[in-house]
Amino acid sequence: MRLKQYQKEAVDKLLSVTKKLLNKEGSKVCVLKAPTGSGKTIMVADFLQKIVEEKLHGEYAFVWISSNDLHTQSKEKLESYLADSNYTFSFLEDVHDSYFRKNEIVFVNWHSLVRQKDGEWVNILMRDNENDQNLPTLIRNTEQKERKIILIVDESHYHYWSKQSQELVNDVIAPKLTIEVSATPTIEPEASEMASGDAGYILVEHEAVVNEGMIKSSIVINKEIGQFRDLMDTADEAVIGGAIEQRKRLVDLYKSEGVEIKPLVLIQLPSEAQKTSVLDKSKLEAVQTHLSDEYDITIDNGRLAIWLSEQKENLENISFNDSDVEVLVFKQAIALGWDCPRAQILVMFREIKNPTFEIQTVGRILRMPEAKHYGIDELNEAFVYTNLGEIKIAQDDVSQNFFNVHSSHREQGYKDVNLPSVYLSRIDYGDITLSFRKLFFEEANKRFGITKNDLGKAGYDKADKDLELYLDELKNPVISNAIIENVDGASEVVGDVVEFSVPEDELKYQFEMFAKVSSLPYAPVRSHTKIQQAIYDWFDNFLGYKGQSRLEIQRVIVCSEINQKIFSEIIQIAKDRFSKLRKLEQNKKRRVKEYTWNVPSIDYYNDGYEAVEIANNVMNPCYLGKKRSNPETQFESMLSESDDISWWYKNRESKEAYFAIAYKHPDDGILRAFYPDYIAHKKDGTTSIYDTKSGFTASSSETYAKSDALQEYIKRNKKLKLSGGIVVIKKTGTFVYKGAKYNHETTSDGWERLSV
Repeated sequence: MRLKQYQKEAVDKLLSVTKKLLNKEGSKVCVLKAPTGSGKTIMVADFLQKIVEEKLHGEYAFVWISSNDLHTQSKEKLESYLADSNYTFSFLEDVHDSYFRKNEIVFVNWHSLVRQKDGEWVNILMRDNENDQNLPTLIRNTEQKERKIILIVDESHYHYWSKQSQELVNDVIAPKLTIEVSATPTIEPEASEMASGDAGYILVEHEAVVNEGMIKSSIVINKEIGQFRDLMDTADEAVIGGAIEQRKRLVDLYKSEGVEIKPLVLIQLPSEAQKTSVLDKSKLEAVQTHLSDEYDITIDNGRLAIWLSEQKENLENISFNDSDVEVLVFKQAIALGWDCPRAQILVMFREIKNPTFEIQTVGRILRMPEAKHYGIDELNEAFVYTNLGEIKIAQDDVSQNFFNVHSSHREQGYKDVNLPSVYLSRIDYGDITLSFRKLFFEEANKRFGITKNDLGKAGYDKADKDLELYLDELKNPVISNAIIENVDGASEVVGDVVEFSVPEDELKYQFEMFAKVSSLPYAPVRSHTKIQQAIYDWFDNFLGYKGQSRLEIQRVIVCSEINQKIFSEIIQIAKDRFSKLRKLEQNKKRRVKEYTWNVPSIDYYNDGYEAVEIANNVMNPCYLGKKRSNPETQFESMLSESDDISWWYKNRESKEAYFAIAYKHPDDGILRAFYPDYIAHKKDGTTSIYDTKSGFTASSSETYAKSDALQEYIKRNKKLKLSGGIVVIKKTGTFVYKGAKYNHETTSDGWERLSV
């Protein structure tokens, strides 16, 4: 399992919280909230892998519940991820014993399990039967073996919160710990519970998932739908046409990137009913006719797939990135849990009574086909085409920032400015890496005076001068036959000493704990194996231990406080060197793409932006942030009122479509992208680059670095006739800094009164 950074961090937190909750009295709750497409199952799988390696007090079995048939998909994924683990995997109906075994994960279709008719359980697994094989009995027998239950709730549904469901959870299953894993969790621990450590809440930020390239950066609704108005007879045909044309464009863009991906269009039928309604059948017939007549997309030629309860066509291999299926017509039934990352365009025929869009609505087109973003921004976007007369965005922050519902076009008279720009891919923030190994070798050899000529016996003899390496030195002393005559006055207890060998499982555990403690401040869960391997390899390569059992090396560390102290010092010095090397590694891993920037010909804005009537802006209509600062508003007024400005543009961040300058961040020296606030083109041909600051931001070390980088950029590109700098607006006027070395005091050299 190759986890993204946010996944690793979430697993670490979940593991830490779980261990604490399991040591508390009573039944506890922990929530893992992670966005759709973030890889929740792989996070839980990694958590399960790690928790089984921990020395937990007591034994545990796991019950995994999902809605409808998603438990089957979950079981398949978990079995794949944990194929080499100590877990066993069973459906509830297939449990072999009369109890749940240690580390057995039992998967349950919750919807099927909790159904009742006339007050009686419908499912035989909830009733007495001749085999006495039902959930209450299995739970009771498991408890008799002093084995506790950890309940994992995968995307809890309304069925989970029914009265009979909660009675079943609390009275029958009675889990020691309930972990709810969901994009929209329904379990809400009290703040007091979390503060006291009696409940857990792990949040994976939506932005982190986007930044790692797991899901799309944004969703564009009805892109350029107006161009189909005169060509199509109906709104339905217009949205289908828009989707098909957008797919063709994406196909070409993927080819230009050298990627073999064929994007999929999803067409969702309008009825909310689970079964195919008369409306659905009518819509399906119209859609199929239109796709066939206008685009030659049919079931027979393999370009159209159908996924309905009573009709399934061309679904084999549809999830493959190179599948020839171009369009899938489906119902809401597949909207939860279905995984097809090449799905990128969604056509929605929805009833007008529900015009609200939220992330879960479009969850099936959020995933990236290769779990990474591409160099072309449009490939990192998802597209929705809908026949709704109005669209409302759910009020949560993620939905508000994610759906782009407004489009804006660059003015016709614009002439290219061709500014050199950069786009920096995100750094891979790893922990201790394999490069630590070489540093550890160097520091260990330096400590013991070992050279390249001292390998084997000579190296062993040099290390033995400081280390305790012989078996007699590596026993566990236990006092014996000691007598205390006066408890109050005793300052020292004298007795015999008996030497014991440390058991193998204890050696392994204590050695791992030493490595985990030694790895701090890096995350122990992901870093301790690098430290262990470095120690093993050093003993093998320099002291001649190659071919011997790992237990002998573990014994050297575990059974000697002297050895632990020495190796802790060596590791610390190696870590200090590694922290500096890691910055260089991060800079090398960060890809810098240089390109020529111009104002985007078209851009899209979410509900965080508002249309503003303002002069000289190069975009039509002009959308500006609703929460922009007062200095920004004031500066925009200056730009719009200036007779010298032919156009100005409000720059944005984090995409290749926007203008950026590379600079080194003062805190860590790592290369970052600086996105100045405004680009203004004057009538004399000068292009000015401005970044507004106010208050403490004007004096921050980051602003110092950005200002110096901007002035160096202007100097480096003299032929382009550039100007600009950091802008500060005060009561006494507006000032711009144009000096080579920034100084935030506006009375110092380099500051000029600005007249745009």
